[in-house]
Amino acid sequence: MKIAIIAATGMAGRAVYKEAIDRGHDVTAFVRNRKKAIKLLGAGKFVKKSIYQIAAINLTEFDVVINAFADHENPINNLDALAHLIRIGRGLKTRFVFILGAASLKRKDDRLLYDVMSQLPNNESWIKEPRYGVDELYLLQHDDERLNWTAVSPQQEFVDGPKSSYMTGRDSLLYAADGKSHVTSGNIATAILNEVEEPRFLGQRFTIGDK
Repeated sequence: MKIAIIAATGMAGRAVYKEAIDRGHDVTAFVRNRKKAIKLLGAGKFVKKSIYQIAAINLTEFDVVINAFADHENPINNLDALAHLIRIGRGLKTRFVFILGAASLKRKDDRLLYDVMSQLPNNESWIKEPRYGVDELYLLQHDDERLNWTAVSPQQEFVDGPKSSYMTGRDSLLYAADGKSHVTSGNIATAILNEVEEPRFLGQRFTIGDK
């Protein structure tokens, strides 16, 4: 399968890239810094483009495009980037997989995680990122132009780590054996590649958590 990964040098992107390579897929990474990509990922197929430089013609050859882009310093770019990919992806047969955040998931008390976060004191410096994450999911769910998409949310704690046993859900936080909501990059990558190879959540969002 021909797979493109956008932002393959970040935590999630690296894990997805390596998992896809290990499974024998034909993988191309869209990166801003080719030297950094080679250092982190080794030799491979790298296209030097920012996400906003990617056009529809650059994606037509791929079966799947996985967007791992995340700008933690200026999170409005996350929403803008998703909107850009939606716009250029309409009309393509290519499937898009978007890695979102966890703020749009529900807690055990049925409250949206973002609603709880938004009420925490002194949140001005970081609350925009989860807010735009909620907006990203809304945008996907209400786009009716037939984009072929799947979205993935991690857990409240998303950390760099190896793959292990994991569980999947739909719209609620998942709690591991230790009672906490967390997932490793390795488990996210494994679940995404499983979904790419055997689709179950077309036009839907799902979530992954450590067991």
